[in-house]
Amino acid sequence: MKAPKQDHINLKGFIIGNAVLDDETFQTGVIDYAWDHAIISDGLRNDIKKYCNFSNEEQTRRCHTAMNKFYAVYDIIDMYNIYAPTCVDQISTSTHQKRRIEGVTNPMLASKFGGLHKKRVGYDPCMSTYTETYLNRLDVQQALHANVTGIPYNWKHCSDAQNYWTDWQTSVLPIIEKLIDGGIRVWIYSGDIDGDVPVTSTRYSLNKLGLKITRDWTPWYNHMQVGGWTINYDDLTFVTVRGAGHEVPLFAPKQSLQLIEHFLANRDLPRTTF
Repeated sequence: MKAPKQDHINLKGFIIGNAVLDDETFQTGVIDYAWDHAIISDGLRNDIKKYCNFSNEEQTRRCHTAMNKFYAVYDIIDMYNIYAPTCVDQISTSTHQKRRIEGVTNPMLASKFGGLHKKRVGYDPCMSTYTETYLNRLDVQQALHANVTGIPYNWKHCSDAQNYWTDWQTSVLPIIEKLIDGGIRVWIYSGDIDGDVPVTSTRYSLNKLGLKITRDWTPWYNHMQVGGWTINYDDLTFVTVRGAGHEVPLFAPKQSLQLIEHFLANRDLPRTTF
């Protein structure tokens, strides 16, 4: 039975930003991106390539050791914007969470290896510290009618629920394929200085789809400046946003607005200056 016309949804499509699309290619891309941006050494990259197989559910102890060394680097620089300063606020250093791999982990749950989304940063690298402190104030929680049950622990940006999540999907690529087959437009965008879910991972994932390229890698413009690059496939568009980290709108609000406007209007991003 078809829904009446007044109940139809004017669905413009799906636009996805800096998201993990496929666990295996995600983790491989994280390593290659860090190596290509001079964050890790040749030796560490080679060890990870040698001892880790991200298509397997279980990893060797040597893989764990290598991955611990890898994520130790992101204890001293910002993973969400590799060129941003780190927060040196005194409160932040006391609450900073180390990314370490202990015991047997399942790499198919990407957050296990990376401690994904433990903090958020923007132009102010201490932003997540400030918001976490603010939202744990009793008067703020009372004003928001939050924590009415009196939980015995502090609120934080992301919980450890991923450690107990057992029904995750290792890849959303089959869903993207179904959307494309159904004639639904899909745009995927990525900030190019994000080390958390880097552009390299997204490119590896999209290559897995085997889509036909209809317009290859070309620049798009935000006024007189290159806003990033874009590639068009059959019913899928991939866009990079130059100089943006994780949470692209936080780092590049003007480019992000332009991106969303063109997506909703079903128009290509400008390929010349304006």
